[in-house]
Amino acid sequence: MLGLFEADVTEAREKIRNHKEQTGESISFTGWIAACVGKSVGEHKQVHALMMGKHFVIFDDVNINILIETIIEGRPYPVNYILKSANEKTVMEINQEIREAQKKREDYYTESKENRRIKLLLSAPKFMRDLLFWRKVRKDPIFIAENMGTVAVTSIGQFAGSGGWAIPLGMHALNIAVGGISERPGYVGEKVEKREYLSLTVTLDHDVVDGAPATRFVARLVELLEEGYGLPSS
Repeated sequence: MLGLFEADVTEAREKIRNHKEQTGESISFTGWIAACVGKSVGEHKQVHALMMGKHFVIFDDVNINILIETIIEGRPYPVNYILKSANEKTVMEINQEIREAQKKREDYYTESKENRRIKLLLSAPKFMRDLLFWRKVRKDPIFIAENMGTVAVTSIGQFAGSGGWAIPLGMHALNIAVGGISERPGYVGEKVEKREYLSLTVTLDHDVVDGAPATRFVARLVELLEEGYGLPSS
């Protein structure tokens, strides 16, 4: 299932700007969205279930696969990061975790044990790759949750000058693409004001979740985004 949605993030963006002005601390917009996703998935766990053969595996922890930007060889570089137990963390805890991950030394990403394992896997013959990796992916839900996450969140907002949607492709039962933000008039009570609308694309595995619970999940996610869930009040 694929759906295109919008969320009015005017209030949330204002809270983020106010926090920066008052404290000098930047709150990651992607991190805040991940917190909203973690909260909504935690309340509707079926949407990130895995189908293993004829059985479903439903996780309590929401592990979100996101991209964070760090500096490698003097240039910005996107790195996959697994934000574990996002449903149990506050927005500020997630923000701190992302900032710490971005500060890690360049050689952490280029020479880390995990990356060495990936290089070794890619250099192995196909039958070895199938045995060591794909067998794990197909049959070990814990391996998937720990190393790939149970939800994928991709953000292209920083590359979009205005609103717009992206279509996420991935192996996860739940994939969310965060698009651009468009400004246009919207009702606030009886008044019309300039508002900021975030474009969201959500894909769900229909073999795992039916339309009704999927709709409830999306409605809750949009509600959290529009209320500025977890952001410090000025």
